[in-house]
This record gives sequence, C-alpha cells and structure tokens, in this order.
Amino acid sequence: MTSRFVAAALCAGAAMLAPQAANAQIGAECDEACLTGMMDAYFDALVAHDSGPLTLSHDIKYMENGVRLALTDGLWNTVRAQPTYRFDIADPVNGEVAALAIIDENGNQNNIAVRLRVENRRITEIENLVVRNISMGGGGDSGAFVSEERTQVLPIFLRTEPEASRVPRHELQEAADRYFRGIESEVTADATPFHPDCQRMENNSWTSNSPDGGSNEMAKLDCAAQFDTGFQTIVTNIRARRFPVIDEERQLVFAMGFFDHSGTVPAYAEPSGEQQVANGAFAQPFSFIIAEVFKLEDGQIRQVEAVLTTVPYGMPSGW
Repeated sequence: MTSRFVAAALCAGAAMLAPQAANAQIGAECDEACLTGMMDAYFDALVAHDSGPLTLSHDIKYMENGVRLALTDGLWNTVRAQPTYRFDIADPVNGEVAALAIIDENGNQNNIAVRLRVENRRITEIENLVVRNISMGGGGDSGAFVSEERTQVLPIFLRTEPEASRVPRHELQEAADRYFRGIESEVTADATPFHPDCQRMENNSWTSNSPDGGSNEMAKLDCAAQFDTGFQTIVTNIRARRFPVIDEERQLVFAMGFFDHSGTVPAYAEPSGEQQVANGAFAQPFSFIIAEVFKLEDGQIRQVEAVLTTVPYGMPSGW
C-alpha cells in the first residue's frame, strides 16, 4: 500500500508540473534556424499565394494591421515578390520570430513587420503590419522626412554583443518599455536609457541622429536630445505593449503597440525651443500601430528601427 501511495503521489506531482514545464519550453524544440526557416516558408507562401505548404495549427490566427482576416485574404492576394529588404529576429525561448521587410504589393514597395508564433513546430499565429501608400504614417516622401533606398540590414543589428556587456531578457524588455514610458509620460530623456549615439529610423526614414543631417531639424538631433525637447507630449497614450521576440546574443527587442494621439495637445516643442501649434493630423484623434526593434549596447538603446501606420483612434489590438 505504501509503495502504491508513493507511486501515485509521484505521478500526480509530475502531472501538476508538466503543464508548467511545457509552458516554459513553448517553441524550444524550434531553434533559431528552425524559426528563420519558418519565416522563409511564410514569405514563399505569400509569393505563391498558397498557404498549403506551411505547417499550421488547426486554429491558426491571422491578423493584418490589427484586424483578424481569413488566412488567405489581404497580403496573400497582393504580394508579388520576395522582400527586397529583410531583417529577422528570432527567439527560441519564446517560440517566436519577427521580420521587418520591404515587399512588392502589386507594384507598391511597402514596409511590413511580420510576427510568427511557433508551437510544436506548427505556426499558431501570424501577424502582419503593412504600411500601404494610401495610409502612410511616420516618414515617407510625402512627409517631413525622406525615405532611404534600402536592401541591407544595418550591421549594428547583426552584431553579437560580448557576453560581459549583455543584459538579461528582463532588462532588455524593461529598457524597451522605458522608451515607451519616456514618450508617454516624460518631457525629458532622464528616464530612458539612451546611448549617446542612438539613432532611429521609421518606415525607411531617419527620424533621429540622421547620418546626413537631413532636411528636418528634429531628425538632426540624437534620441536623448529629441526627448529633451518634450516633443513627445503629442503622444497621449501608448497601449497594448507587447515584447514577443527577444534576442539576448544580439541584444535585440521586437516590440509592438499602439500610439494614441488624442488631438487635445495644443502645441509641441521644436528643437529651437519654440512651441509649434498642433495642426493637421495632430489636431485630431488618430492612432499609430507600430512594430519597433531596439538594439542595446552596454545596456543602453543604441539603434531603433520601426514600422508604423495609421489606424482608427483607440482601435483594439486584437490580441
């Protein structure tokens, strides 16, 4: 009786621990090469307009710009070629992989961010953020910033950081979140861990520390100097923040969220210190949906690359 009781207790304990162990290892059987291969297969499927070759879960969830669509709707009908630019970030610990890319969508060269979730070597979630030329947000030739022609990933994003200077996953996520908090609730850079050489690019346009100086005064400032102007007060809320992909070796964080602009801020700061009256888009409610990659160096935000587009004000995330 005693041995049976002990055996039963051990079995029960193992059953209780199994779900926790499984949750801790979601996607662990799919390493970096496996996850990147999943992204390769996904782009192949988009170009072929055929999801058949993909290994998908039976309850696959497909989202495009915050809206749930049928799996073969939207991009599946309009992508014409492999990306001319592609930057992958893989996270075997969390079982997710993301990419920033430029794709040919019926002749339009559109920025895109893609996120895939993989469990048991099956894709369970597909999320796309597509910047279409009918609703371009942040940068672009139609705005104050000039788009760059791009085919190569910035070398700094591909660099593996020395182990001695790396920070762990939770600190990487915290640094990215402090960036969002700095925009949402601060008027200086004091609370955000910026590297002195921090640069930011949005939709192929340099929006901070522009290497050629740019034609826009704000783009000439580094990330911290921009925050110190207090310009970010035009963003009234940053919500539905997620940090689904983290690469500790390269010190990268892929984050997603929504930037709300309520239209209630009467003015914002210019680099000169003068106040610019909020007009046009900033004088009315709208939101950006954004995907952003942060590169940390010595625990500080060194490089930022973002893809964003406008959506209805207050639009739910769908996740």
